[in-house]
Amino acid sequence: MNQRPSRKNQIAKPGPATPVLEPIEGARQLLRELNVQGIPIQPRKIAAQLQIVVWEREMETPYDGCLMRVGDTWGILLNNLIQSQARKNFTIAHELGHYYLDGGQIEGQGSAADKEDEAATFATQHRCQREDLRGFDSHRLEEQRANQFAVELLMPSPIFRADAADLPKIGLSAIGALAARYSTSLTSTAIRYTRLSPHVCAIVLSERRQIKYLAYSNRFRQNSDCYLARNKPLHPDSVAAQLEKDRSKEVKEDRRKVPLSYWCSTPSDQALIEQSRRLPRMNQVLTFLWLPDTS
Repeated sequence: MNQRPSRKNQIAKPGPATPVLEPIEGARQLLRELNVQGIPIQPRKIAAQLQIVVWEREMETPYDGCLMRVGDTWGILLNNLIQSQARKNFTIAHELGHYYLDGGQIEGQGSAADKEDEAATFATQHRCQREDLRGFDSHRLEEQRANQFAVELLMPSPIFRADAADLPKIGLSAIGALAARYSTSLTSTAIRYTRLSPHVCAIVLSERRQIKYLAYSNRFRQNSDCYLARNKPLHPDSVAAQLEKDRSKEVKEDRRKVPLSYWCSTPSDQALIEQSRRLPRMNQVLTFLWLPDTS
């Protein structure tokens, strides 16, 4: 029988609507309980320690992963059309988040008929669409929580901060080095790097010359001149817009100073460092924005 970590004994009987465990603390607790050490974190091994079966098969296009259960046996199903190992890692970690954070609330669900059939058929507990695992924040609370868990599980904040601080450069080169170290995708690592950064910086994912997703550091949010908006068209002279325009050229990345007003809704022309990289497979551009300290 599948044995959950010790957290199971702490879960109250069905009834409370408030989540029992916050995602970040949940991920840290799981790592402690299983004595997981060393980077990169390997979510498949964590699943195996929890006696959760991980298997792959082709799924409907919008879906990347599912958390499933039959009786006391749990499984994670991955879409085998996923090519990136980093994306597979994040999907497994995301589903582990559903299992660890929400498992106590879903274990008691199901009709009598379901219970009669559960010995032969897996019951889907969570089916997660690709948009839910983007990392920039899903519209659904349970998916946000699973993403927060996955991020902390794969890139534990104390270690990640220290590793980021040790890198001599700021920007996409540092993010790429961290992605390789943690076996995480460039985009998810960029979000983590930016949100934990002590600098005034932001990360933007654009598509068809329009801002699609964004994330930023606390200092960027606190700066009154720094305001980014989703769905805003790219400034035609920004690096990102130029890379998108010249897709046939070999140049896939560029970095230069641009006015802050190119990106933010401000009259300020303070120099902003923009580093953009084209992501050909996704037809998107990833941009790191950094406002150097002028004090």
